[in-house]
Amino acid sequence: MHNMLIATAVLCFGCVAAISVMAIPARGGDLEITVEGIIGEEGKVMVALHAESDTEEFPDVNGVIAAQWAKAAPGTLRFVFLDLPPGRFAIAVFHDENDNNELDTNLLGIPSEGTGFSKDAHGSFGPPGFSDAAVEISTDSGITRTSTTLVY
Repeated sequence: MHNMLIATAVLCFGCVAAISVMAIPARGGDLEITVEGIIGEEGKVMVALHAESDTEEFPDVNGVIAAQWAKAAPGTLRFVFLDLPPGRFAIAVFHDENDNNELDTNLLGIPSEGTGFSKDAHGSFGPPGFSDAAVEISTDSGITRTSTTLVY
């Protein structure tokens, strides 16, 4: 009987340990983006993180899962999104020169402020598709780096 109790206890402990391990979410990593080519110190540089979605277009404000901004400074700025889960993500950046929290465009809808996308992706007659700008965060990937040079 004593041996049966020990065997049952070991079995139960093993089940609890297995359940505990399965309950731990997969940890991805951090995403660092370097924004280059900033002209002027007016306004701020806005960075939006988009997760892959079957329902949202890229870059659409509804697809943004996190955002950061910094005061504009000529040259280069660095942004980091911490502890992202594994998956594909894309970054859209713009230099909000007049600090109105909007990407200003001309009469044809062409941005009149600097814009950029992760992996320096470019679209033809519009922004790039998500897949062109996407970077992969894998399980325990540490820091994934990408950059963009703003186009004015």
